[in-house]
Amino acid sequence: MLAQTEVKVATTIILATFISKLQARAMTARQFNLRLDHAAGLTADAVVGDTVFQVLVGVREGRRLRAALLEIARMADASWVKHAVLVLDGPTLSPSRLREEWDGALSVLSTHLLDRLMIMMRTDKHWTGFPTPPSASLREVLEQVLDHERSAGAASVRGSANAWHEILRLLVHQWLLAKGPVTVGWLKNSSGYSHPTVAKILDRFEHDLVQSGRGVELERFPREEWTRLLALSDAARRTRRYTDRSGQPRSPASLLGRLRELQRADVAVGGVAGALHYCPRLDIVGSPRLDLLVHCGSGDVDYEFVQRLDPGLQPTTHPRENATLVVHLLRRPVSLFEPSGDGPPWADPVECLIDLQDARLEPQAQQFVTDLRSRATAPDRGDRAT
Repeated sequence: MLAQTEVKVATTIILATFISKLQARAMTARQFNLRLDHAAGLTADAVVGDTVFQVLVGVREGRRLRAALLEIARMADASWVKHAVLVLDGPTLSPSRLREEWDGALSVLSTHLLDRLMIMMRTDKHWTGFPTPPSASLREVLEQVLDHERSAGAASVRGSANAWHEILRLLVHQWLLAKGPVTVGWLKNSSGYSHPTVAKILDRFEHDLVQSGRGVELERFPREEWTRLLALSDAARRTRRYTDRSGQPRSPASLLGRLRELQRADVAVGGVAGALHYCPRLDIVGSPRLDLLVHCGSGDVDYEFVQRLDPGLQPTTHPRENATLVVHLLRRPVSLFEPSGDGPPWADPVECLIDLQDARLEPQAQQFVTDLRSRATAPDRGDRAT
């Protein structure tokens, strides 16, 4: 315990020295969206000299913060990197929870990385940080990094992280159903991202992909990348959770019945109900919640339909409050929804898989992947994506 305390004290002193040096140093040699060769698949939001910055917007879940801390640690693990700063813009986690996650990261990371890492947080124009708050000069650096990220976000609502998330979901969809290789053109048209963006994302997956003619496909299920995807899925899919505090909540089956009456072709059923559609023998009894996917492209979303499902539903962000209804957005041009005939469409299997794991139904999620993959037949040459 004493040794660990001494390490933390030493880390605080070293990082305080770093802040002083950064204050005296002009913002020269700035680079944005820099791919890091030493950290396969990672791109730094900004690099200033020997310091790496990564921005995380609106974090509200501990698992997402932990994933970001592991990423920034990977970015720090190079001889030329002296410091790596995780910048939290508008986090909703409590200060005590942030401190808990920071201390937890320090306890498991390699000792040689401890003096390189720091977290800086901006909430309502006020900056705080670990292990020490930023000085006025460091705040100027942080504001410039955030200004760049926000301007890039204004030019494209969906940033590079969302592009990565979207492309990976499409690749896993093709792998699960054994659809065969896909071209960059198919991924471009399906995701809505440009050819250069798609090509850049595919470079990040090069260790998991195999080339076949003009197309590529996953060689195996990308477990490491998938773990990161799950940590970011709420933000990428703009997830909203609803609960009923009236004391008389409707069951997921009842909500689904009301959804059928609305006849919405743009709202698909995912989660447990969707998974059972694709794998009827899935080992699930009952459904803890109803997951819905709204295909909205780049337009605005009207959540009025939620009140038509049940006027008693209220949005919740409390992690321990059970959600009766969970709504996700799907912004890519191609929904991959499967028509159901007389009811709402079914969300594609990948969205159902994400929902199962988000609901902590891990054994069922593993069974879902195994069953889908084993039942997938050899792809028809004429059905391949181009």
